[in-house]
Amino acid sequence: MRKMRIQIIVMMLLLCGAAGMMAGFAGTTDSYRNESAPHAGEASTSASGGTGETDVNGTTRAGEAAESDLTLLAALGQEHMEPSAILTVKIQGEMINSIPKDQAKTAAEELARSMGVSGVTAAELHGNDVFQAEGVLSGVSVHLDWALTKEGHSYIRVMLVGEAAVQTREMMVLQQQIQEQMEQAGIPYTWNAAIQGYASKTGSVEGTMAQVEEAIAQKLPLHSVEDYADDKTLSRSYEAPSLRNFVKSGDMPIHMQVAVHEDSVKKSSRITIGFPVITIEY
Repeated sequence: MRKMRIQIIVMMLLLCGAAGMMAGFAGTTDSYRNESAPHAGEASTSASGGTGETDVNGTTRAGEAAESDLTLLAALGQEHMEPSAILTVKIQGEMINSIPKDQAKTAAEELARSMGVSGVTAAELHGNDVFQAEGVLSGVSVHLDWALTKEGHSYIRVMLVGEAAVQTREMMVLQQQIQEQMEQAGIPYTWNAAIQGYASKTGSVEGTMAQVEEAIAQKLPLHSVEDYADDKTLSRSYEAPSLRNFVKSGDMPIHMQVAVHEDSVKKSSRITIGFPVITIEY
């Protein structure tokens, strides 16, 4: 049952993500549900890949920073969410040098093989070629998308999905390995992550948001810089300088986003916390 639940969530994320990747072909980046939220394509990240200095143990400083932030994200989520909370990590890269279709397919196959997944399939979406591979590594769902624009530019995304309560450590290891493999392939990358689950305590959207904010403020300094609200949803973005990864919204850095949505079917609040922003449906 747990495996089926994760598979369903992965399918939903992939359907949402496909539209986002195609937006990149038109020269734009993923748009989030909150129209005022920043765009990841505008980001300059302080701990993003491609330049990772390596310490004596072979771990990049960027990898250590990602692991530290991911540990905090998982802890924040599990403090306020039911044990079934799902953790999603996306590592994304772009190659602006033009390459032909056969070379892109070969590169996608090599990256997939180095990650431990195989069986790259080719598809066409909105007139653009997309090479995909998926598998399960250490119980974590792994999905690779290598999208090639008509101009020959490549957009690469690796998505990891697992249950935060039992698979966070495995996801950290996989994230570090994949980032190193992307570096070796000459692909500059950024990453973002989100944890999502139903609130462990019953309360209104506003009340749940207040509880989450209060708990987070005890762990790291932050202040709200953007917000969005409708009848059933409340979302806020924050500047939190102790977090290493950020995106820019105008001149303002955003390190974290929190959203609370009232699920009218389950009659419960669904919480999503994203570092630096939420790039999944909330």
